[in-house]
Amino acid sequence: MVSKEQVMASLKDVIDPELHISIVSLQMVKDVSIDGDRVKVLVALTVSGCPLSQTISGDIQKALLKLPGVKTVDVETTVMTKKELEELRAKIQSQMVAAAQTRAAGSKMPPGIDRLENKKIRNVVAVMSGKGGVGKSFVTAFLAVQLARVGYKVGILDADITGPSMPKMFGLKGPLYVTPEKRVLPAMTKTGIRVVSMNLILEEPQMPVIVRGPIVNSVIRQMFQDIEWGDLHFLLVDLPPGTSDPQLTAFQSLPLRGVIVVTTPQDLALMVVGKAINMAKALSEQLAPVKILGLIENMSYAVCTHCGEKLEIFGPSKAQAAAKKASIPYLGAIPIDPTIAKLADEGKIEDYANPLFDEVTRAVRLNATKLLEPIPGAMPIAWSEHKTE
Repeated sequence: MVSKEQVMASLKDVIDPELHISIVSLQMVKDVSIDGDRVKVLVALTVSGCPLSQTISGDIQKALLKLPGVKTVDVETTVMTKKELEELRAKIQSQMVAAAQTRAAGSKMPPGIDRLENKKIRNVVAVMSGKGGVGKSFVTAFLAVQLARVGYKVGILDADITGPSMPKMFGLKGPLYVTPEKRVLPAMTKTGIRVVSMNLILEEPQMPVIVRGPIVNSVIRQMFQDIEWGDLHFLLVDLPPGTSDPQLTAFQSLPLRGVIVVTTPQDLALMVVGKAINMAKALSEQLAPVKILGLIENMSYAVCTHCGEKLEIFGPSKAQAAAKKASIPYLGAIPIDPTIAKLADEGKIEDYANPLFDEVTRAVRLNATKLLEPIPGAMPIAWSEHKTE
């Protein structure tokens, strides 16, 4: 029977794809158990929802299956605690300083190590749709405002590079501030929501952003990795509509933990949004597990200001049936309200309040509580510490 020493020796050849260091040297191997010809390995990843977790697991299986007597390899993953990440970072920096001294030359951090700083972000949640014009950006802003009101620390990454709208809705203007350490700080709204958007980077917000897909993907990654987000319970990522490169980049490059899908009542919108749901499911299976928190139907109806009658302008609601068919939670319906457009145009979206929206917000928080597990080593704050009403 293979020994634990033989297993650890083989695992030294498994290299972390981002840090380019052996997973044994990084102390990512937390436990090894052997039962006959079956070996089980527990590995602690540096990033929650790491898109390369399957690569690491596959490399471990390939390395151990070469050992005589090993027929089955099970790999279980967890996430490093904040203390473990700090110790890892200090160890790598120490090694780099020693190497730089012997070479009498500068040295750079290994690719991906800077992402360890973003462990202060507890949950990264994407808001997506398959179709434009469904009010996805408003839903993102609305959820951020509502979550901030009940005590959560919230940020918004406006990943709609060619059609950014967050700064306008929140009354923000650029440029973003850069610290002496070359770290970029997000803009701050009057209620403390942290926002990063292309319109806060451009010198002239009215100028179009004319870029090809690969540049868009690079910008989205940089807007996450190079920003000093600070402590956040939620970072909401407002994705552009569609199911192409930007959405793929979000799943591959950001530690997503959840997805909220937005639609409107029309059959056409639901058909296209179905593509977004299927994309989220497929990428979650292929890359890192991402929970679909649910479906929100925006512009579901309007309420007559004279008689209070509910007017289904775009036809009867179909989102609840669509969510059931897709086996995902239904989070509720958001009505049409002219006040929203007025406040958004004035940059005062945080002033909006409507009890009709409370049901949706409550459903989002409830599903987040159920479906998003706390990240080990993240901020020690319990869901119960926040209001539920």
